[in-house]
Amino acid sequence: MATSTEHLIDIDRYTGELIQGWERIKQSIFVILTTRLRTRLMRLWWGSKFNEMQDKPGNEEVLMSSMMAAISAINTYEPEFKVTRVVIEDMGPDGEITITVEGIDLVDEALRRLKTTI
Repeated sequence: MATSTEHLIDIDRYTGELIQGWERIKQSIFVILTTRLRTRLMRLWWGSKFNEMQDKPGNEEVLMSSMMAAISAINTYEPEFKVTRVVIEDMGPDGEITITVEGIDLVDEALRRLKTTI
């Protein structure tokens, strides 16, 4: 849990500029959800099982497993954000998953929402 009154600073993965606050948190959530476990050489424990749900049937069991994998990974690896709700909007025939993540920015104490396609 974040105890500081300032946001962490990171590097934008596309521009190389410094980012912090909600922009850094959004990038972090996307990276957490798109990184498969045991794929980072120096951090084999880092990532999520969320991507393992792609290309599986869109039944209730897979949807629940996907949401639980997302919640668990984000709450574990993002210290400035606490998930309150995850909704899988769409599981497309091409394997893309549209997900909405809602939660509390622990530094600003603000409710935030991120909708992204993975």
